[in-house]
Order: sequence, then C-alpha cells, then structure tokens
Amino acid sequence: MAITLNGTTGITTPADTITGNATVGGTLAVAGATTVGGVAVVAVAPSTAGNVLTSNGSAWTSAAPASSGGFSNMQVFTSTGTFTVPAGVTKVKVTVVGGGAAGGGASSSCSFYSGSGGGGGGTSIKIVSGLTPGGTVAVTVGATVSGGSGNGSSGNTSSFGAYCSATGGAGGLLGNGGVKKGGTGGVGTGGDINFYGSAGGVGTTVPFVNGGGGSFLGGGSVAPTVDGTGTPGLAYGGGGSGAVSNGGFPYNGASGAAGVVIVEY
Repeated sequence: MAITLNGTTGITTPADTITGNATVGGTLAVAGATTVGGVAVVAVAPSTAGNVLTSNGSAWTSAAPASSGGFSNMQVFTSTGTFTVPAGVTKVKVTVVGGGAAGGGASSSCSFYSGSGGGGGGTSIKIVSGLTPGGTVAVTVGATVSGGSGNGSSGNTSSFGAYCSATGGAGGLLGNGGVKKGGTGGVGTGGDINFYGSAGGVGTTVPFVNGGGGSFLGGGSVAPTVDGTGTPGLAYGGGGSGAVSNGGFPYNGASGAAGVVIVEY
C-alpha cells in the first residue's frame, strides 16, 4: 500500500499507521513516538552549520566533527591567561617554556670583570588528552625579569594547568673579581619530553664569554664586547648576559626574556 501526503498532515493517533510506502509532499508533523523498521526516530535540532550527529549510546546530539588528522591550529600565550578548549577538541599538544634569567651586574671596584649570564628557561612538551570542549585550562607564562646591579634575578615558571610546567633559569652572579659561574638553566616537569635550558656564560675578564643561556627555542643573548650593561635575552626563555665594568662605573646585568606557552590542536 502506498500513501501520499500532499498537504500539512498530522498523524496523532495509534490508528494512523502507515504500513506501506509513504511520500510526503508537504510538512509531516508527528506528535508521538515514531518508529521506522523497529528503530525509534528522534528529531535533533541542526544547531551549528557543519555539525554532525553523534551518538552517546542512548541519545543523539549535534556536535562539531572530531578532528581526523594532526594538529592544525595554534594558540600562543605570551602572557598569563586561560585556554578555552574549542568545540570538537579533546586533545592538544602543549609546549611550555620557562622565563629566562637576568644576568649579573658588574662592580666598579674591579677592572674589566664581568657578571655572569643568566640561565635559559626549561621546556616541557606534552600531549594532553581527555579535555572537554568548552572547558578551560589556566595558563601561566613566566614574565620578564629585569637586570640589576647585583646578582641577576631568576626566571619565572610557566605552566599549563597542572599538566606540565617549566622553571625559569637561575640568575647570573655579580662580577666583582674572580671567575663567576653562569646561572643554570631551568627544567621542564610533567611532560612527555622535558628539557633543561642552557646555562649562562661565565663572568670573567676579557675576552668576555658571559652571554645568557638559551632555551629550547634558542635566543640566549650575546656577551658584551665593551664595558656597559648586558644584552637582554632574545627568544622566549632566553637568559640575559652579564654586565662588564672597566673599573670606572658599575653596570646592570641584562633582563631575561619572558617564557611562552604554545597550544596546538
């Protein structure tokens, strides 16, 4: 039996049962449960364009399609903030780099002695899975540390929630006579891969080798060639170099560069 419905038709009673083929030429309004071939038919709003129907085992929902390949988007945090998980995303790759340390200052009391370089920030790289679309993760980025006349300040820690983090490098030492050890590099923790930053250069007399240590992204500063303040860290997490004094004036060490958190999805 074939039934053709060419108008706006409502089937509202159990007696209105279609047992053959039905062609609907207008709008068919079904007020009760509808079963086709023994399977319940459920109406789901289309929601956002490009969504697909997804079953959770008991119901259908309209959701963005899951990613079928590798990571194709990137969000870069150069300051502290919040990562909001995009629709359809449950897994991200995170690269966390700690802040670079400041170089040590140079005293006016010792001729042509330099402060040592600050260490580079550590790095942690991790694949984070099981995220919920629309959820949030706190992101902390180790801020820039300024150089000073004494020992350099250590770099600040960066992190991606509680998943992984990376410490900043250790500050360089004041150059006031004798050889000064460079600041050690920071280190990543909690990642699938964790790296140390490079140590800062040694503070000594000419030739000066007191540049800042680099991070996983490079960018340690170069050593000064004449007396004066140091040179700041370059790439994210790079340490600042120490200062050099010829004995006439004290000079400040250079600042370490801020860290960074890179989220790929």
